[in-house]
Amino acid sequence: MTVDLIPPAFPDPVHDAQSAFRRLLKALSRPGKPVSLAGPARSPPPMSRSLAAIALTLADADCPIWLDSALSTEPVRRYLHFHTNAPQVADPRTAMVALIGNASSLPAIGDFHPGEAAYPDRSTTLVVQVPALVGGAAVRLSGPGIETTTSVAPRGLPDWFWPAWRENAARYPLGVDIFFTDGRAVIGLPRSTKAIYS
Repeated sequence: MTVDLIPPAFPDPVHDAQSAFRRLLKALSRPGKPVSLAGPARSPPPMSRSLAAIALTLADADCPIWLDSALSTEPVRRYLHFHTNAPQVADPRTAMVALIGNASSLPAIGDFHPGEAAYPDRSTTLVVQVPALVGGAAVRLSGPGIETTTSVAPRGLPDWFWPAWRENAARYPLGVDIFFTDGRAVIGLPRSTKAIYS
């Protein structure tokens, strides 16, 4: 693939990235609440436009990224290298951002870096592409940014995810943060958010 075949990034890279970053912060500050997120006009399949927007916003030359097998394709790798210059790493524990294109084969949360006691912000942020933000098993969430509780039901997650998330939240301030996106909107799940289920 030549450079001229790589899909373009944001039309206005600085303004659009700033707008996307504000929306990601909003999603993290209101866990479980979908926030619309516009992406570039095109993105390399199977990367959705919103997943591309998050990658373009978070990744740069100082931000190692890890790709799951669904996204580890030559078009996606070239797209991310061309637009972000982010190092692409093979070990998920060395990544600051992990991009997951297939939610059903999401690696174990423990495979990613939970941060360090002195530097909890050095944990991995996971960005998970799901078939839909609704239609899955409903789980109630509680924690900072949630008045009482709120329900989420992203579709396509493995059965082990929510029990593993409870363990992740129990490690706070260590642990990973997650964004779920369905191609149109994003839901933030910071490590301080607890999952409540029967």
